[in-house]
Formats: sequence, structure tokens, C-alpha cells
Amino acid sequence: MNTAVIYNSYEIPQVKLNSYSARPLPQEVYRRRRLAVLAIVGIFLFLTVLLANEIIGRIHGVPGGSIVEAAGNPVVYVVQPGDTLWEIADKFNPKGTDIRHTVDRLAKVTGGSQLQPGQRIVFERGL
Repeated sequence: MNTAVIYNSYEIPQVKLNSYSARPLPQEVYRRRRLAVLAIVGIFLFLTVLLANEIIGRIHGVPGGSIVEAAGNPVVYVVQPGDTLWEIADKFNPKGTDIRHTVDRLAKVTGGSQLQPGQRIVFERGL
């Protein structure tokens, strides 16, 4: 014989769980959680800005340079016969940067594109 159980739609069986009241957490716990979230968000924001700066620098051809190069002493270069701005820029161009920016800066330092043998060019190492 088959038996079918049909629940009355108005009477839903309810299972009672052991109910207990949770103690509220101390304020220190909430402060620590907020501080941890703030630290994580701050680190994420810092890394995002750092990465965006590097990407923008690579797009424009001037990624972040070395701190040592930026703090270096001025360099004095004596122009030799046959030297061009491009050759000089190639010698002193910071690694990973577009050489055209270095040539432009050298042209500003020398007052134009004409070089004379024996001319002294003074510029910063991180040109």
C-alpha cells in the first residue's frame, strides 16, 4: 500500500534550532578590522598609482628613472670632431627612455643643433 504525505499549505513544519544570543564584539575588534581594510585599500591605491605612472611614462617615452641618476653630479662633455647630438645622447641616455627626449634636452643645453669641436656641454647625469 502506498502512503502519501500532504502538508497543509497553511501549516509549514518548523524546525527549532537551539537559539543563543551572540555577544556583541568589543569596539577594538571593529577598529582593527577598519584599520586593516584601510591599510589594504591604501596599499592597493598606492600600487595602482605607481603602475599607472609607469604605464603613462612608457606611453610618452619617459618611464621613471633611477634615483641614482637623478641625484648625480653634473657631467661635462667635450665635443669631439664629428660628434652629433644623437651620438652624445646615445652615450648619456638613461636606460629605457626614448632617445629623442635626450636629444631635445641636449639641443636646449647647447642652444641649438650646431656643435663645435672643443665645445663643453654641461648637463645633469639623468638628462
